[in-house]
This record gives sequence, structure tokens and C-alpha cells, in this order.
Amino acid sequence: MDVKLHCDLFNTLVHSTASYACEIWVDSKKIEAIKVVYRRFLKSLLGVQKTTSTSIVLAEFGKFPFEHFAWGQALLYYNRVSTITKDHILGKAWEAQLAMLVAGKKCWPRSVKKWLLQNAPRGGRFSAFGSITTRNDTSACNDPCAPSGDY
Repeated sequence: MDVKLHCDLFNTLVHSTASYACEIWVDSKKIEAIKVVYRRFLKSLLGVQKTTSTSIVLAEFGKFPFEHFAWGQALLYYNRVSTITKDHILGKAWEAQLAMLVAGKKCWPRSVKKWLLQNAPRGGRFSAFGSITTRNDTSACNDPCAPSGDY
């Protein structure tokens, strides 16, 4: 059994399809189903029991959990759409999302903001463009989606 070949096939055939547009649905229950498939595949390749720690299996392959990939894609997409001009159709969609955020409605930027608040380093916060600022320095955070408030 060629492990590298199996991993390459999995990445090409399964991972690419399962992660399609994951930057949009990363906060949904779909990610749990993909994590199960990913875990089962890696554990079956190693020939270990289902009860084997997933952290150990991931470390054995030098991989990170699927949600790390998905949230990375979401943050890249967030950065991309937040800098698009308003005359572009994607810029108009972004403005609509921000209006929903301000109105308190469920929207994609709210999910990203929530994730950033939960995962920001203790001493600082993420700015809208992914860099880290100190808690007192708000000059870099002019985006309405940038996390704010105490941790």
C-alpha cells in the first residue's frame, strides 16, 4: 500500500470536492461530516482503531485538522471581499452583508467575527486584514466587521 499515493488521491478526489466553497459554509454542520470522513480515511491508512486519538493520527501524517484549512480559506476570502470596490458586484454583495451585520441579522461576516473573537490572541485582536493589533490600538481596525470589545 502506497500511503503517499492514497493521500494524493484523497486530496485530489475527495478533499477538493468536499472543501468546495468552504470559506462560505465553514461555520455550518457540514464541516463535522467532512471531519469524520477525513479522520476515518487517515485512521484506516494507519490501520489503527477508531478510538485512537485524532491528534496523534494528524501528527503522524503532519496534517492539521480540516477546520484549520476551512477557516484559513474563510479569512483569505474575507480579506479579498473586504477590499473590493463598491462598483464591483462582489463589492455590492459585501456592502449588503455589512448592512445585515449592522442590523443584527445572521450573516457570514458575523460568523467570521465570532470565530476571530474566540481565536484571537489574549493580548491583542485581529484587524480586518488579519494582522494583530494591541487592544488599545484601534487605528488599524476601521472595518465594521473587525472584532471589538473585551475578551
